[in-house]
Parts: sequence; structure tokens; C-alpha cells
Amino acid sequence: MSRDVLEGLFPNLVGTSWQKKSERDTCYNCIAWAACENHRRWWPSLYPGPDGDLDFWPEGVPRDETVDCFIRAFQTIGYRPCPTGNFQFGYEKVAIYADSEMTPTHMARQSFWGGWLSKLGDYEDILHRRLRDLEGDTSPHSYEYGIVVQFLKRSWWQTFKHWRGRHKLTALRSSRG
Repeated sequence: MSRDVLEGLFPNLVGTSWQKKSERDTCYNCIAWAACENHRRWWPSLYPGPDGDLDFWPEGVPRDETVDCFIRAFQTIGYRPCPTGNFQFGYEKVAIYADSEMTPTHMARQSFWGGWLSKLGDYEDILHRRLRDLEGDTSPHSYEYGIVVQFLKRSWWQTFKHWRGRHKLTALRSSRG
């Protein structure tokens, strides 16, 4: 998608130094991207998607579209609530955006350099400096992401363990192929 179109959808990006990091990809969404996954979509919906399958949601976490359920989902991969999104050496942070009814709309993941990585729906991944670059209308029927309402963090070691475990499983599946 062109820079002009993305800046039209997210007006707070105008005049900032955001960068496109990937091409359009429908295999994953912003929640999966925040969880460091790009091979499946994460969402708590009870209804199958266009492919007939439910999106992934961690076992034991209610499939409710609430901030609390998103926190619980990310606790299964080592995150815990924290007060701010300020860069903290040794930790990876994520931010949950929500609308005025506190329904989650988006998640962003902090990069190792302090900026933020976001998957824009089925579109590109971008790197943006500030969380407010994607904030916007909080009405429940808006296409905009609302505002950041919660931060979570996990140690870089937890991130590595999650990534390593997922890739070992993928390699095992491939070798059985």
C-alpha cells in the first residue's frame, strides 16, 4: 500500500519517519506479530474465518474480546503488565490499543532499538517511533485503532525461549514431512 494511503488511514503518521518493513501478508495479524509470530493469526473470535478455521488463541484463555483476555493470552508466552512503554533494557514490550468500550483493536511490539513495530491489519508491517502515531478515533465502529490502554513486558530471555521453542517445533514438523 502506498505511503499516502497509509498516512490517510493513520493521519498521525504524516510527517513522521515511519518505515515499511514488509509487504502485505494475510497469514498473520497484529496480535500474532506482537507475539513474534508470522505464521498464523491470533484472535479470540468464536467464529471461523474465511478459511473455515478459528484463529489461534492460547488454550485456557477465554475467547473474549477484552483487554483482560489479551493480557491473559500474552501471559501464556511470558508477558506481564507494566506501567509504561518506555524502553527498558533487557525487556520486550507490547502495547494494547482499544476503543472507547475497551475492546482491543490493535497491538504493537517494541523493537530492540526502542521504536514500535505494527502489523496494519492484512497490510504491511511498519516501524514507527511513537505509539500515538497509530492512535485515533476511539468510537467502536471506527477503522482507527483508538488509544493505548495497556503495556506488557517480558525479558529478552523469555522472547528467545518462545522463538526457539516455536522454531524447534517447526523444524521437527518439517523433518517428518
